[in-house]
Amino acid sequence: MKTRTQPLLANHIRIKKKIVLLYLLIGFTLLFVASVLINVFDSKHPETDFRFLHHYKYILFILITAVALYILLGIHYKDLSTIEDNYYKLFEGSPGAVYVMEKSGFRFLAVNDVMVRKYGYSREELLKMSALDIRPEVERKKLKDYLYSAHDEGHDTGIWLHQKKNGDLFYVLISHHSVKFQAQEAYAVIAIDIDQNIRNEKRLREIAWTNSHEIRKPVSNILGLAELIKTCDPMEPLDPRLVDLLSVSASELDIIVKKINLHAKELDRKF
Repeated sequence: MKTRTQPLLANHIRIKKKIVLLYLLIGFTLLFVASVLINVFDSKHPETDFRFLHHYKYILFILITAVALYILLGIHYKDLSTIEDNYYKLFEGSPGAVYVMEKSGFRFLAVNDVMVRKYGYSREELLKMSALDIRPEVERKKLKDYLYSAHDEGHDTGIWLHQKKNGDLFYVLISHHSVKFQAQEAYAVIAIDIDQNIRNEKRLREIAWTNSHEIRKPVSNILGLAELIKTCDPMEPLDPRLVDLLSVSASELDIIVKKINLHAKELDRKF
């Protein structure tokens, strides 16, 4: 399976190959040119022994290639620093809580500012904790079972329940992928707070269930009264009690509809 880190790894390998090839090209060119120049001196001045220049040739080779390597590695380091800086900006600029944790013990290795604000711990406190510590007890075994089993990475892994320092529980949508962080095998994780959405959905289901049962009574009464009216003799005056019952049931239905509209407006304001 092709991972998102493969393009970066391939680019890093290409850069290393370029550095090696440039080093070899500069080295061979320098040695070749130096040998040609020494041979020219030898041919023009046969009375002088220029063999000592071969020693200087190798010293010059070492000095020039060392400078070339220093420059090339400096360029490469600058590119890596730019990449690292971009990743740091993404890390801190994410609207969600982002953290890096060990694969083995799930200890936090890095956390962003959003996580510090969201969970109520200081950065120093979080870096002494693990991903298990920000979950209620019932979620900890679930996390271990998930991460210790074969699982996909790079997309959302479902809805999880997290816990703040003050004990408040809230729902998050988790996405993670494997990374190498400070020479350790780790996971980079982003947790998006979807607590309000989940609770609104639950509230909406509760309202729908309640209203459906409340509506059933007046609707049943109206339907029953309608059938009863059909059986009445059209030549006889309609029983006033039936009209009153029909009016009461219609009023009850109108009140319930208004309640539904009110709940819908409340949910709209929350969203």
